Amino acid sequence: MDVYILSGFLGSGKTTVLQRLLQNDKHSGRRASVLMNEFGEFAVDSLLIDQHTPLKELLNGCICCTMKDEVELQLLSLYKEHKPDVVYVETTGVAHPIDVFDACLSPLIAPYICVKCIITVVDVARWNSRDQLPRRMLKLITEQVKHADNIILNKCDSVDQFVVDRAMEEIKAFNARASIQCVTYGNIRVNALLERDDIVIENKHEVLHVKKHLHIRSMTYEFQNPIDRRTFLKWMEHVEENIFRIKGFVRFTDDPSQTYIFQYAYGEPCLIPISFSFPNNLVLIGTDLDREKIIPMLQCM
Repeated sequence: MDVYILSGFLGSGKTTVLQRLLQNDKHSGRRASVLMNEFGEFAVDSLLIDQHTPLKELLNGCICCTMKDEVELQLLSLYKEHKPDVVYVETTGVAHPIDVFDACLSPLIAPYICVKCIITVVDVARWNSRDQLPRRMLKLITEQVKHADNIILNKCDSVDQFVVDRAMEEIKAFNARASIQCVTYGNIRVNALLERDDIVIENKHEVLHVKKHLHIRSMTYEFQNPIDRRTFLKWMEHVEENIFRIKGFVRFTDDPSQTYIFQYAYGEPCLIPISFSFPNNLVLIGTDLDREKIIPMLQCM
């Protein structure tokens, strides 16, 4: 079975790209499965995947640091249970793609899989302001770009064209061999991604164990009841800089029957109403999360 590694920093749009890939497989009759690694103990992104798509989850950790053994077991399980034509491995936003590649090369599963390529999704606005990030996070984003076979420059509608052009030039300077697509809302040209040759990995030993060094942490909070919309939105205006990503599901007291999926990345919140219900859970990802400070604020909503 073919394996595609989907990489990219927190909030870049990996799951949206994954949805596009799965839609294409469905239309072409290709059997697809997903192995999704989420940093928190509660899976948000996996709930957005079509329920008919076989899916395995690796929660509360990162493939590149603590869960390599589980990768081979889950991939083997997908192969034996579903015999898919293709498996997409969506990594956490803090994973180094070469670590994930190494995790897919276990002798246990090597006879059954062929790793086709690494796809890295880049938020063009985040790339443009990357110098504001801590040094090690800047290094991680650069590494994700350097080791990609295909690069999706996403959210290009959010910036001026000259910013997109500059990002293209800078990314090509880091990785001249990768193909680059400039897209909005993850609307990729799927065939251009899937027609690439099998990947060639260079400098495999120069791997950063970024989760350990960046002190990335996650926490999950479950609201017992619908929350006050105004208080929640006001809190979003003052989220501390060390919180990079928030995602989950919320319901509000002014319309308790309506569930929203909530996404937040680097100061940009997004609420989207959905037609099905999930527990009111939020997953927060950042550095040095102060639970004793965060939980009381959430309890007041």
